[in-house]
Amino acid sequence: MKIDKYLSIIILTVVLAACFKFVSADEVIDSICAVVDDEIILESEVSYGVHTILLESGDRYPTPDKLAKFRKQVLEAYVMQKILIAKAIEETLAVEERTVNKELERKLEGLIQQVGSKEKLVEYFGRPLRQIKREMRQGVRDGLLIEMLKSRELMNIKIRRQEVIDFHRQHIDKMPKLPERVILSHILLEVNSSSDAESQAEERIEMIYDLLKTGADFDSAAKEFSDDPSADNGGRLGFTDRNDLVPEYEEVAYQLDPGEISNIVKSRYGLHIIRLIERQGERISTQHILVKLAPNRDDWDKTFTHAESIKQRIDDGEDFSDLAQQFSADAETAVKGGRLEQIAIQNLPSEFQDAIDAIAESEVAKPFETTFGVHIIKLEERLPVRGISLTDDWQTIEQFALADKRERLFQEWVNSLKKDHYISPEGL
Repeated sequence: MKIDKYLSIIILTVVLAACFKFVSADEVIDSICAVVDDEIILESEVSYGVHTILLESGDRYPTPDKLAKFRKQVLEAYVMQKILIAKAIEETLAVEERTVNKELERKLEGLIQQVGSKEKLVEYFGRPLRQIKREMRQGVRDGLLIEMLKSRELMNIKIRRQEVIDFHRQHIDKMPKLPERVILSHILLEVNSSSDAESQAEERIEMIYDLLKTGADFDSAAKEFSDDPSADNGGRLGFTDRNDLVPEYEEVAYQLDPGEISNIVKSRYGLHIIRLIERQGERISTQHILVKLAPNRDDWDKTFTHAESIKQRIDDGEDFSDLAQQFSADAETAVKGGRLEQIAIQNLPSEFQDAIDAIAESEVAKPFETTFGVHIIKLEERLPVRGISLTDDWQTIEQFALADKRERLFQEWVNSLKKDHYISPEGL
């Protein structure tokens, strides 16, 4: 069994299982499928895992044999998940709250994109968004612990040149084709908040601060007002070390006494109110309320007008590379004249794809907006679909071979852990 593949599905299943059962109580009488130490695996959990695999594969009418195969794979993956979580606890691994919050937001955004909107997600699960997030949290935490454990186990695994050659020879008929790719240059203009937008944010944070001064509960205020992903957890960021957080935040947080609330603090993320929960030497546990300094429509329009003026300069003959170095907010590519490496078109955001479709090689697209700001892109070259070559695509094949080796060794390792656990029924 491909542990990596099905374990990833199980992680997603665990995240969602608390929110939604695809079968009702009338359809399945829940029972215990397996026991790992003092942890049980229910029939409903396995059924949901099978359903998740069928959705992933697009197989709407599986045969009984295929269903039985999937059920066995899902049950084995659940057993491995229980064992790996136990191992992570034994190794005293822990995930910071802010990491959990960030991953939770990423997964939730992915679900929203799948169903179409937040409203449809709420309708799908039949419960408020905050409750969905709350019920997903433990599954997200478990998934991060497993990824952390896996990374530690595999981090020192390397691959030799001959192994790459052997892998290519053995899998040459199964190698995927490289999709259509493009080489681009781009200029990114960030949209900065105007004084009007900042004034609105300041009024809002001051209102919140006044509520706290009159005795409002910090956790409740964070849940209601904060723009940070940590809002659902009362703004709690867990324990952090020095230099983990932005300097403006840390400078104030380290000066607070436990339970003390700061004045309003400004950072690049916006305006904060910070509360110190606990301090252990140089580590601090804090919670905060964030009001983002969000640009308004006028700010976007001004930036777009600036982008149009840069586009006109390019049309008039100025060098794209020089203007990228001068204006682009993407520091990593600006020093290279805005040049991007080969990118598969299918992996680009839809806004980029639409812009590329409208131009030919060496042409510059009209400015367009994304959540990151306003972009100007130049299509340097289109690269057609082609097969993978050991000569031209060594690094790609090397990554395939390394991933395959790591997966095989990971499977061997997790199977070796079974002897340290009580598992029923035997043979799983």
